[in-house]
Amino acid sequence: MLTSERLSDILQRWFISEPPMFGVLCLHEARENRGMTCPLRCGQRRLEYNPELTGRMSDTELEECLRAEAVRILMGHPYRRRPDGCSQAASALGSNVTIGDNYDHRYFEIEKPGDFNLKGRLPYEVYSREIEALLPPGPGEQRSKKDSSLPDTIGPDGAGLERYTDLSELWDEDELTWSEISCVINSTKDWGSIPGKFAETLIASTRSRINWRTALAGFRSNILCSRRKLTRMKPSRRSGFDQMGSVREFSTKVLVAVDVSGSISSESLSYFYGVVNSAFRYGVEALDVVEFDCGITKVCSLRKKQKTVEALGRGGTSFDEPIRYAHENGYDGLVILTDGYAPEPVIPQGFRCGILWVCENRESFSTHEHWMKRSGRVCVMELH
Repeated sequence: MLTSERLSDILQRWFISEPPMFGVLCLHEARENRGMTCPLRCGQRRLEYNPELTGRMSDTELEECLRAEAVRILMGHPYRRRPDGCSQAASALGSNVTIGDNYDHRYFEIEKPGDFNLKGRLPYEVYSREIEALLPPGPGEQRSKKDSSLPDTIGPDGAGLERYTDLSELWDEDELTWSEISCVINSTKDWGSIPGKFAETLIASTRSRINWRTALAGFRSNILCSRRKLTRMKPSRRSGFDQMGSVREFSTKVLVAVDVSGSISSESLSYFYGVVNSAFRYGVEALDVVEFDCGITKVCSLRKKQKTVEALGRGGTSFDEPIRYAHENGYDGLVILTDGYAPEPVIPQGFRCGILWVCENRESFSTHEHWMKRSGRVCVMELH
């Protein structure tokens, strides 16, 4: 029987017995791929299979392998941001270890924390980073490797890593697909073979973060300013081409203010800069950055993701400073990245600039959300 038919038979049974696995796999299109070195992999809304490798598997082994990919999708690994500083192989191995730590596979071998001398019940990001430190350095890479044993599937020279690199090749951040997966998770009543505690973790993963990138996009649409421009290329509604028509050109000046007084890391700053830049790429005339503590310490224009960030200041904090700067320089929007620990600012009279507060973590969001809402929108950025 063809692999496609075998997978179809499994899914038909799962419609009744494994509702969440059935639901998320139905978001994916099955495709044959003879060039990959792993039997199954998922990502980019595809479930790819190598018929030569799956053809050597029994029906039970194939079903267990498909379970692993379904659990991987439910955890969002192919559609969430890849852990910082981790290779494709380390990300895939971290994902496997997380699956092996939370879901029992009887007939399909998958890595577990003990295979890397790691503790159990750790987050996926932690496993990926720990495993990255254990792997042999790549060509031209200078780093010390932690002393630890590797599974038999990986040689000391890195032999065997290709399979894990292939496994995560399709993984790419995709908020739309993750939102659909979240809908499947939140609508599930019968979790089938998924343990109750693990199901609670999956549900929590869909609610633990406020999508701050979506908040940025919504903030951008609200502060876009339009200018009317006459043009011969568009006729007047009343008199046709005898009179000039008009089009509206959208332009917006946005100020990004970064609180450098507290413990906001360079990693957070770099990622924040890159996402803000992409969120405001279209319709933004100027995107400038100020760093502040009790005053403005640095002013620059944001053109691309910053690879290195040097934060000046590190003194006390006053939100009045960036708000005053935005007001006096005619900005349409102000995005403030902060841990929130400063007095509530006084909004100047006639202040027309929209404010989006981006709290660095959940704790600062919970502590300061109540007063931040009085002057603008609030969301939280969580990297880990």
